[in-house]
Amino acid sequence: MPSSGDRVRSVCALLALGATVTSSSARGQALGTIRGTVKTADGTRVSGAQLRVREALPTALPTAESDDKGVFSIPRVPIGEQWIRVRRIGFRPDSVRVVLVDGGKVVDVAAVLERIAVDLAPVRVFGRRDLTGPMAGFYARMASGNGRFFTHADIERRGPNKMTDLLRSVPGIRIDSRFLTDRVRVRGSRCAPQIRLDGQSLSSVEFDLDAMDPMSFEGIEVYSGGATVPIEFAANRDVSASCGTIVLWTRRGESTREFTRKKGDVTPAAQIARMLDELRVFAASDVDLAAQIDSASIVKPIYPGALVEAEIPGKVLVEFVVSTTGAMLIDTFSAVTTTNAAFVEPVRRALRDQRFRPAFRKGQAVQQVMQQLFEFVPDSSARRKR
Repeated sequence: MPSSGDRVRSVCALLALGATVTSSSARGQALGTIRGTVKTADGTRVSGAQLRVREALPTALPTAESDDKGVFSIPRVPIGEQWIRVRRIGFRPDSVRVVLVDGGKVVDVAAVLERIAVDLAPVRVFGRRDLTGPMAGFYARMASGNGRFFTHADIERRGPNKMTDLLRSVPGIRIDSRFLTDRVRVRGSRCAPQIRLDGQSLSSVEFDLDAMDPMSFEGIEVYSGGATVPIEFAANRDVSASCGTIVLWTRRGESTREFTRKKGDVTPAAQIARMLDELRVFAASDVDLAAQIDSASIVKPIYPGALVEAEIPGKVLVEFVVSTTGAMLIDTFSAVTTTNAAFVEPVRRALRDQRFRPAFRKGQAVQQVMQQLFEFVPDSSARRKR
């Protein structure tokens, strides 16, 4: 039975569970599998919810965690009445009664996860007009209409194996193949184009663009003639602007392995739950001075290209740990809820460079779990609100 500290409900359409009896058994005891999804009051799916069977069993208690779509599955649960405890940081714990019936019948039950955390002021992203840093200039030049531009979303959609595969589609650019090497040339010119990496000019000698992975760039600018090259890229005594210019903007030099999680690895939500139990990190309610974003240098996420062009708004609530030095621990980052999965990665990349004011407890800086809401508003919507 659930403890008095848990709220118990049997009819609420927020956590839908399906109990399916399987044919497996342990020591003659029939077992079943409980499947379902975790949602908020408005139907948004919640990831990272911890679910545990409360029944006292001779073996380890079956557990599960909702995935990035809010879906979970608890296998090897004994047939009969069971209580499932549902926990998620920022929500009130709840218990739901499940009856697994022999014969394969599906039983639908429900429970409520009420949000109790006090949200910080949301970080609002209005299209691309609030963007700062190198990519702000990239999008400003793209809006001017000169040159050809590829955002990271464009590159992902095209899926080129190498850089020259991407550049073949650019008007005014030709690809010459010699001695198993593809060289880029502006039509009517025999010289190699000027190559700039993050705004800095590379060597004046022939540069092998295919030695670089196109997926490693946040944006690519291509100018096929001297007249179209922006003045900030035209000043290069070693290379004539008439040879064309290609400007490459890296994804801040990060390793893709940094965000790769192998099957079986501890999830960020489970890691944070363990750190809280071991008092290696604290919730906002358990510190004297809560962690917060350094308002003097807020790093805004890049609005996903396809969504900003389609004027699709959205929200994403993310969770992570702020260290005692004011940095986000990248391996603790996860999205709690989101209206569109495409918003998650831009937020992760922005928070990677964001500075925070650490939390303090009893006069000492401590690590704190933090949940921050990001709202994406298309430019047209922003103008209507003003």
